[in-house]
Parts: sequence; structure tokens; C-alpha cells
Amino acid sequence: MSSEPTALIRLGLIGAGRWGKNFIRTVRGLDGVVLSVFCSRNPASGGLVDSNCKIIPDWHDLLAGGFCDGVIIATPPDTHAEILQAMIRARIPSLVEKPLTLDLREAIDLQQLLRRNPMPVLVDHIYLFHPAYRELKRLTAELGPIRSIESEGGNRGPFRPNYSALWDYGPHDIAMCLDLLQKPPLRVACKAGETSEGGNYELDLQFPGDVRASIKVGNLANAKVRRFAAQCGSNTLVFDDLAPDKLQLDGASIPVADTPPLVVAVETFANGIRHGATEGFGLDLATEVIRALEAAQSSSRRPDGGPQDPG
Repeated sequence: MSSEPTALIRLGLIGAGRWGKNFIRTVRGLDGVVLSVFCSRNPASGGLVDSNCKIIPDWHDLLAGGFCDGVIIATPPDTHAEILQAMIRARIPSLVEKPLTLDLREAIDLQQLLRRNPMPVLVDHIYLFHPAYRELKRLTAELGPIRSIESEGGNRGPFRPNYSALWDYGPHDIAMCLDLLQKPPLRVACKAGETSEGGNYELDLQFPGDVRASIKVGNLANAKVRRFAAQCGSNTLVFDDLAPDKLQLDGASIPVADTPPLVVAVETFANGIRHGATEGFGLDLATEVIRALEAAQSSSRRPDGGPQDPG
């Protein structure tokens, strides 16, 4: 007996930058998902998508409905609040790039708006969709309480004109900490080493239960790094995205799927639209990430880099 065919999900894309192009390639390789409309003012954008994808210059035109079943927002973060607010009000499911916003008040306003108008909204904290991180999270439940976390992420660049590397790299590490511990930090301290070009940041997050997370991020690194280690009792789980073995337990390799995390993210979004799934959806975690980032930014501006209460 054959199963029913999967309903085709039509997606719209706003943004033709690097991540917009990543989404185009990802959607093109998936079954049951198609890019039906692309919002871009660049005349050359037509060469990025298939001929059956409609190109419109203004994302506001999507609000009338009928173009797609959901929208991917891959624009600069200072535009997220305006676009996502409009999509929520128009009842259009949305997948938005991280960080959710660059301002805590905007994030809280979006969070409250979504609570009043429940619908599928997913924030693409990309490492939460990585198979190695997901297996690490599953294993921590078996190995016992988490005692501490050490995380590091960075590279040489990129150098953003409108926001620092703390807001570029920091959301990844903070999102994993908050998702893993399922609670926000009590205190956040941050020391910054900044130049006219960029900066490196050392964060210390204190969580309930005397759990601490040490995070190093920045865009002045000598080479790319993405490493996340969780100490559970006497065991250590290490997720290293640049290592041949992405996940290790006490030095022993743990097999994980090699599915690209962006594929997992888009498929999760499509299934949320298709079946009304809610796991991982919503703006609660994303808002807490912004809260922690604002606390870290405030701490980094203090002469002593002392801890800041995120509340």
C-alpha cells in the first residue's frame, strides 16, 4: 500500500546575499519544497533561481498572500523586526536568519506579537539543526547533569559595518547553551579585545545550579573554529564542526548523520507548515539569546568587564 504523497510547500525568499544564495541551493535540492517567489531589487537575481520562480522587487507584495506557503527572511538583522512583524500580522509562516534582531525591545515585541497570533515562526540558529549537536543534546540526557560548557567560534572576518562580531558569532554559542540547559543565564560577563577592524570576546555565563559556560568568539581569529564541549559528570562531549569526527565522547568518535544543518532547518520549517509541528518553533529562545547578547555588550563596556544581570 503506497503512502500519500507529501504536500508541496511553496517558499518565498527575501534576501539575495550570501545566505540567500545558500537557501536557494538548499531548497533546489529538496523534495516536497520549491522556491516559488524571490524578493530582490537586483536585476541580476533572475539568474540565481529557476525559471518557474517569480521575482518581485518589494517584499511588501507578499503580504497580499497567494505567492507562497511560507517565507525565508535572509536579510540583514536590522531589517528582521519590520519584515517579521508584517509576516506575523499577515499570518505567513516565517523562517528568519539569526540574530532575531539587534535590539532586545524589538525581540520582545515580536515575541509578544507571536504569542497573540500563534503560527509557525522558526529562527535559524544554524547549529541547533546540526546532527552532531542534536546527538550531543540527546546524549547529555543519558550521561547526567551538565557541569560546565566551553565553546569557541570565529574566523578572520567577516567585518560588518553595522554590528560587531559579538552579534555575528555569539548567537551560535549562546543559542546552543540555552537550548541545552533549557534556562537563561543568571549573570553574563564579557571581556572585549576590539580594534578598528573587528574584535574578539570572552564571555562567562553563569546558570542556575552553578553551571558555567565559557565562550570565546570573534572575527580576528587566525583560522576558522567551531567547537562546543559539554562536561556531564565525568564525561566530556565535544562537537567540533571542523574535525573529521564531528562528535566525540571522551575522545571516542560518535557516528552522526552528515546531513547539512541548513537542509535540516528548511525541512523542519516545511514540516512545521505542513503538519503544524511546534518543536523548535517560536521566539522564546531567540529572545533570550538577544537578552544575553545585550548583557554581554553592556558588560564589555565596563572597565572591569564585570557580570551583568540579563533580566
